[in-house]
Parts: sequence; structure tokens; C-alpha cells
Amino acid sequence: MTMNEEAYQYQMDDDAQFEAEQEELREIACAKYEDYKPLLDEMIKHSLDIGQIDMYELLIDSKDKLEKFMSESEWQSAIEFMDKLLEV
Repeated sequence: MTMNEEAYQYQMDDDAQFEAEQEELREIACAKYEDYKPLLDEMIKHSLDIGQIDMYELLIDSKDKLEKFMSESEWQSAIEFMDKLLEV
């Protein structure tokens, strides 16, 4: 195997590992989002029901940010964001 072939094979292996890691993160993020979204929707509804507009706006901003992470395939950011929100 020449150096170019070795470099190409290394790059292909590296790309395959990256894709596998991204797929694993996607699965984790999607599972967390599936659990988290109904809770967030309920919290948004409740904040309106009791008239907490500041909380409503914060929750809407959080939902928008999370949906942006998910739509842009930023799986690690989405996971970290959901974990952070659930700590509070």
C-alpha cells in the first residue's frame, strides 16, 4: 500500500468512525427529544394557564433553540441543552 493509499484509507476509516458517532448521538438526541418535547409543551401550556408570561417566553425560547439544534443535526448540542434544562 502506498502512502497515498494509506492516507486515503485512514481518512475513510476516520470518516466512518465520525459517521458512526454522529448516528449514535442522533439516536440519543432523538430519544431524549421524544421524551422531552411533551414535557416542554405541557410546561408552556401551564405557564400560559397561570399567567406566567416571563416563564412562557423563556420556555418558547428554549423550545426554539432545541428545535434549531435538532433541525441542524447538532446532536451533541441538543443533548447537552436538554440535560441542562432538566437539571434546573
